[in-house]
Amino acid sequence: MASIQKLKSSLTGQVTYRAQVRVKGHETQGRTFPNKKDAERWANGVEAAIREGRNFPHMKAMRTTFAEVVTRYREHFVKGTKREKDSGLHLDWWLERFAGKTLAEITADKLAEARDELAAGTYRRAKPQVKKRTGEVIVPKEYKRSGATVNRYLATLSHMFTVVKREWRLIDRNPVNDISKKKESRGRIRFLTDEERETLLIASTKSEWPVLYTLILLAISTGARRGELINLKWADVDLKAARAVVHETKNGDPRVLPLVGKALTALRELKLKGNGQSDYVFQQPSGFPGPYLHFDSHWYAALKAAGVEDMHFHDLRHTTASYLAQQGASLLEIADTLGHRTMSMVKRYSHLAQSHKVSVIEKMARTKGL
Repeated sequence: MASIQKLKSSLTGQVTYRAQVRVKGHETQGRTFPNKKDAERWANGVEAAIREGRNFPHMKAMRTTFAEVVTRYREHFVKGTKREKDSGLHLDWWLERFAGKTLAEITADKLAEARDELAAGTYRRAKPQVKKRTGEVIVPKEYKRSGATVNRYLATLSHMFTVVKREWRLIDRNPVNDISKKKESRGRIRFLTDEERETLLIASTKSEWPVLYTLILLAISTGARRGELINLKWADVDLKAARAVVHETKNGDPRVLPLVGKALTALRELKLKGNGQSDYVFQQPSGFPGPYLHFDSHWYAALKAAGVEDMHFHDLRHTTASYLAQQGASLLEIADTLGHRTMSMVKRYSHLAQSHKVSVIEKMARTKGL
């Protein structure tokens, strides 16, 4: 049953009301209010929820910090998984945003504010770098988060709250379900024209990072993601069989990359020049171990030299898909090449294969006398 106790401070004379709810078989819950009416309203609500059999873990949520939950979630659901890097990045942002808050304080309105703040903010894909020769500091470009990116941050948070609700029983509702997601664009399709491709490849041969040429060739000829290529090891490259195996992919499935044409030739030359002594195909030019993750300054320098505008490295992947579509490849073949599990991501290229579809239909009509 619920009870209300009137309390008066001996020092200030201030009056408060302590509400307590005791129900057999349940943990006693209590809370202090500045007036009796609020205390009674809260106590009646808690008691009703307990007697009706509804889960009411509000007190636990008030005693548990957001930081505690993030730490526990990382340990049991993120650490050692394929999504550890991305999920960790998302959780870091939410942790900074809700520093010092308890679970009970993470309400839908607070999440909506944070979502909009996330969407309005900018980020850099790499850290500032210092050129050895000149000492010039290269500050990477700032980017604004897309609707899709914001939604991925929300998805990580939502999964954590689902665990907190269903398994840890600390909350009775996932607050992320009460806010709307950001509108996502249909997807950018920017690919290199034949002229742009040739000028970019020529510019890359003059780059301060000589292997940029090989990296761009591989990206265009295989459709592999930036991370898949930059983390490629020589142990995974079979130049005789003309293939490379990517073990860590976005969808978790290993994928074989066929090595053909100029890309295969460039890889063979790269190994003959001594790059094969490193574990990684695209090692750091400084000689430090590990792949050269932050090569953006060389990439943008090559774009500028080639006069190619509005081009991201990921657009080379779109270039592969677009070239395949123009050559008559089916959406299934494009999806398989890019490593997509579903067809939804490659439907954006269907309009590029229209001329091939027309020729196939005309051939069928002639054959059947239609």
